[in-house]
Amino acid sequence: MWPKENITDLCKVNVRVADTFISPKDDLPRAAAFLNTPKEGTNLSCDWCKYATVEISKNIISKQKKGNGDFKNPDIFRFWNMNVGRIRNEITPNQKVLHEPLYSSPEPDGAPNNRSHSIIEGEKFDNNAEFRVLILQIGEWAV
Repeated sequence: MWPKENITDLCKVNVRVADTFISPKDDLPRAAAFLNTPKEGTNLSCDWCKYATVEISKNIISKQKKGNGDFKNPDIFRFWNMNVGRIRNEITPNQKVLHEPLYSSPEPDGAPNNRSHSIIEGEKFDNNAEFRVLILQIGEWAV
């Protein structure tokens, strides 16, 4: 089991974005890519870059199962990289970024352990142009 750690404002996190949430017009994420999951929930999962590269995150995705029991395809995801301080200070309504590592022993099939797992907690807006502009201003595609 990993302890929860403080994520400072200087850190970065990656949010996974499925290809269906990328606009073909500008190759950038849609606002809907940053909704809380599940939609009635209060947070959006992300990976803390202290513990995960894009390659590590894709490996974790490849071990996750969809609702139908099939494994997820990591190749349909890209990662939007954002500075934690900017998330906390520039997105409204206010957002918290918290380290929430996932660990079980033994590791359940389809639900891999993830030391980097973190959450962006707070209300998000779907189809909101202002929210999308803010997200695009504070982030970029991770390589």
